[in-house]
Amino acid sequence: MIALTRQVASEVGRHGVRVNCLAPHTILTERIATLMSEDRRQQLQNTIPLGRLGTPDDVAAAAAFLASDSASWLTGVTPDVTGGHVMT
Repeated sequence: MIALTRQVASEVGRHGVRVNCLAPHTILTERIATLMSEDRRQQLQNTIPLGRLGTPDDVAAAAAFLASDSASWLTGVTPDVTGGHVMT
């Protein structure tokens, strides 16, 4: 997906189209909350530097940023929406 994002971004950028991708870690949706045991949730949270699972709002905020004028010079990028998990 990352390679596809970069390729498409390089092809359509000259037309003013920005193409980006998000790479979230485990997101605490209603379904995950129902299916995941509290012990497993705690294990995952312990691997994340910010100490919690992501929420749908975390991903939405990252998407809103990429769609905003504040990100007008960004294309072909894939931010890790992981609470710092990829740093560990």
